[in-house]
Amino acid sequence: MGVNMGKIKNNQSVMMRDTIIYMISKGVEIVISVVMASLMTYLFAAKKLGTFSVFNIIITVLGTVLIQWLAQSSLRFAGKYSSGKNSTNFFSTIYNVWLKINVISVLLVVIFLVLVNSNLFSYINFISEYNMVIIFGLLWFITYNTSQLVTSLLVAFRKSRLNLLLSTITVLGKLILIYVFCSLWGSKIEWIFLSYFIADGIVSLIGILNLKLLDKVKNGDSSKEILKELKLYGKPLMWNMLTTSILNKSDVLLISLFLGVSSAGIYQTNYSLVATTFTMLSMAIMRGSYPTVLCVWNEGNNELANKLISNTVRFYLIISVPAVVGIGLLSDVIAKVLYASEYFEGHFVMFWVALGMMLLGLCEYNIKPWELNSKSIDIFKRNLISAIVNVILNLILVPICGYMVAAVTTFLGYLLYFVLSRIGTRKYTQWSLPLITYIRIAGSALIMALIIYIFKRLFIINIMTLFLLIIMGVIVYGILLLIFGEIKEEFEKIKEIVKFKKRSL
Repeated sequence: MGVNMGKIKNNQSVMMRDTIIYMISKGVEIVISVVMASLMTYLFAAKKLGTFSVFNIIITVLGTVLIQWLAQSSLRFAGKYSSGKNSTNFFSTIYNVWLKINVISVLLVVIFLVLVNSNLFSYINFISEYNMVIIFGLLWFITYNTSQLVTSLLVAFRKSRLNLLLSTITVLGKLILIYVFCSLWGSKIEWIFLSYFIADGIVSLIGILNLKLLDKVKNGDSSKEILKELKLYGKPLMWNMLTTSILNKSDVLLISLFLGVSSAGIYQTNYSLVATTFTMLSMAIMRGSYPTVLCVWNEGNNELANKLISNTVRFYLIISVPAVVGIGLLSDVIAKVLYASEYFEGHFVMFWVALGMMLLGLCEYNIKPWELNSKSIDIFKRNLISAIVNVILNLILVPICGYMVAAVTTFLGYLLYFVLSRIGTRKYTQWSLPLITYIRIAGSALIMALIIYIFKRLFIINIMTLFLLIIMGVIVYGILLLIFGEIKEEFEKIKEIVKFKKRSL
């Protein structure tokens, strides 16, 4: 099937609009997340943050495995069941699965707490000191997985502006609540999970009301056929998400085991700042582009879908490459300015995490042919191999070399996943970009790096210096891309939008 250039431009415009909205949303989230990461290092000692990290990983991994397959399946098939009786049955089916997951989870945690606080298993009695942490963690687990599911449905129905608002509510609400609770009642891990529970609960409620899910669930019936379709697509994704979580999180757990929770707290604090930033950037670009790509693919225009994916990868590289370079140059400044002194030594991990997360983002585009063809099992196999290699390397090297090597092994795991996924999809049409695009992006980033390095050595290190260096880097990089002609089309579109708005006024 030939590709209509007008259709490409129209779809690219839709993708650009949605992506810009999500980028604004995630940009706000990133700023607030940076403030929160900084605040947490002053509110909590490394040992407490390490303990929180362990509980947080357990909850998010369980939430990811148990609910994200459903969220991704809902995103994949929402368009198919967007109207009529099928729509209400679709939402009723999703609701029944969500309800079973949460009811079973609550029952299991209650049984676990009863056993921990009894004399039957005295060797795990030490966990009883974390009773309130586990209870608040369970409450958050429910609102967390609900918000993940609702957000996916909002993405599917292109409620991008509402997602912007909800994203801001989530991160800002958590930041304010943590500060208030800790100021009033002391710095306890419980307050972090309580804050998360409240913020994600508010987001879930707003999303449910906006989508009118209660009416749809009430008027529909759970469908075995729809459930079968969701499971067929989602079950391999569930295992894939488990292996991705192992690839992402096992290092923190192993550091806690071998080196103690204080080392885990230092590592995780430096790791999560970068990982959160890249995850949000990748998510913004993906959420802005995926509905359009999926719509085109469902229409049978695979060639156009692949061209749109390639264009999205180009935009992702334009954003992520300078971010990796900038973090590599400024990690010491970031840690010194933002963190309490106890956490500074971990800044070394930031560059390797950034490099790994950039590769992980590219893997999302490598595996798109598998996702669009519902071949989730192929994703799982490659992810599993990468996760196993990562765990083995950590088991060998962390006890010998310390926690900093975990960032390098994580990068190697992502690199392996990237190579395997790239090779695995070569029989499909893959994303591809002209060599000149790579040269322009890399060249602009390197020149930007040189300028930042020079000015970094001239200034005294403080928060204003960091801000100025970042702004300088963004401006220099943007100008270079414009001079080299890499963002000429985007610049012209922005000018058209500005002119149109001026005429409207």
